[in-house]
Amino acid sequence: MKARLRPEDIYSKQLSWLCIEPMLVSVRGRDMAAKTEIYRQLHEGQQALFLFYSYHNHTKSLAEFYWFSAYNIIELKSWNGIKNGMRFFHLDEMVNVLEQIECLITDHNRVDETWREVLATDLEKDPILLQRTEALYATYQTVAEEAITHMNEMILQNQEMYLEID
Repeated sequence: MKARLRPEDIYSKQLSWLCIEPMLVSVRGRDMAAKTEIYRQLHEGQQALFLFYSYHNHTKSLAEFYWFSAYNIIELKSWNGIKNGMRFFHLDEMVNVLEQIECLITDHNRVDETWREVLATDLEKDPILLQRTEALYATYQTVAEEAITHMNEMILQNQEMYLEID
């Protein structure tokens, strides 16, 4: 399963997104079984992109970043998959940032072996959590931009695995 791209999209700054967009859009709003079925049809590099963008595309604000990180860690249990995907692309700095995010979420929301409900309003109620989250979010944004550039370069070097040209 490969994305079909126009020749002019090959050098787009969004190349890695364009290579996984059709797969993610096809499962938007569908149940987890449908998402898992598509995911399993992808090779390891595509799986890495699938998990990264399913997370990254939900980090457009501080509250979204906090809540969606927790959701991926606690509910979806996809966090290790996201980290492994970044390892696939040799993005150690991103793995480090993801581990810091995991520590933040775990420190604040895990009590013994149970998780407390995570709310976007948690940041408004806890100035220390807000400060820690703001710092991590700023780091994440910078590292994510670098990661996307690197993934784009890796895809360019291995186009036959990710895309077909129209």
